[in-house]
Amino acid sequence: MVSSMPRTWYSNETEERPMTQPTRYHKRLQKARQHRLDKERERLQREQARAQRHLQALEQAVQELGLPETIAEEVQWRLQAQQKLLGKIFGMMFPPGVRLSQLSRAVSGAGLG
Repeated sequence: MVSSMPRTWYSNETEERPMTQPTRYHKRLQKARQHRLDKERERLQREQARAQRHLQALEQAVQELGLPETIAEEVQWRLQAQQKLLGKIFGMMFPPGVRLSQLSRAVSGAGLG
């Protein structure tokens, strides 16, 4: 008896047939997945390029305004000036020669308490 289908003989009848090639469905899924990844990669590249352009525009605007290169120096100077002013105010409110006990008597004698 001759059959039209060639028969593959296995060494053991319980042995499974070799794995078949990926079907068209699986190929389509893989292509779709790869397409999505490619689109996402391109989108990220566009966003990075846009962010880079915005950063350059911001740096140019800072240079055109003539702001200091590092604003931290300017802020540090202002903080020191305010700290010095607060020290003066605190020194006037609480002079170093006056003790706390003397201050409490002066405040109670003023009719505030």
